[in-house]
Amino acid sequence: MSQKSKDRKTNYSESGNDSLSDFLKKYEQNTPPAESSSSNFTRNFLLIAIFVVLGLYFVQDISRISLNPINSVVNTINFDGYSEDLLNSMNELMVEMGYTGLTHEGLTELRDEGVTATYISNIRSLGFTDLTLDESVRLANAGVSSTFMAMMIELGYDLTIDEFIELERADVTAYYTSNIHDLGYADVTTEQLIRMQRIGVTPDLIQSLQEERGEDIPLEEIIRYRISNQ
Repeated sequence: MSQKSKDRKTNYSESGNDSLSDFLKKYEQNTPPAESSSSNFTRNFLLIAIFVVLGLYFVQDISRISLNPINSVVNTINFDGYSEDLLNSMNELMVEMGYTGLTHEGLTELRDEGVTATYISNIRSLGFTDLTLDESVRLANAGVSSTFMAMMIELGYDLTIDEFIELERADVTAYYTSNIHDLGYADVTTEQLIRMQRIGVTPDLIQSLQEERGEDIPLEEIIRYRISNQ
């Protein structure tokens, strides 16, 4: 084969390879990259979220539709954590006890103060059938439990709502009161209990003074001793 024929063949071969390479490069450049599975998931999630929001917006009472669907959806959520079923159930119990005319807002405010229908019912069962909502809120705010009230009544105390609150705020417990009774002071008054608790008269101190000065040592003497030896 002549040199000219070989050169033409070589040129043809090289020219063909270049054309194929150029074609593949152009195809790759013109072909858009495939979307990743992550991008597809994000797009689908956003679409679903939009449909859910719009769906909640349109199913609301037509008279309360606002121009802002996001605000409308947010307003339907009770962020205080009290469902309508819970508030309705509470209202039924409150009505049975004679507390009528309470709105969901009013019931929510009571629960925020720690007052439930069960709490009121328990206190009423102790004889406070004329308990007002204001009194129940004051009791709950002071931390007075129906159990504490029941125990003090069992120990022989006939107390008012204000006296229960005063005892609770002075940290006088039924356990402390019972211990004082067991040491022979069953007639200790609520005023004495409050004074003794505030200055730190403990059952151990009383027992120690009884061993030293006799079991019939008056409480007032014990109180004066504690004040003089702080």
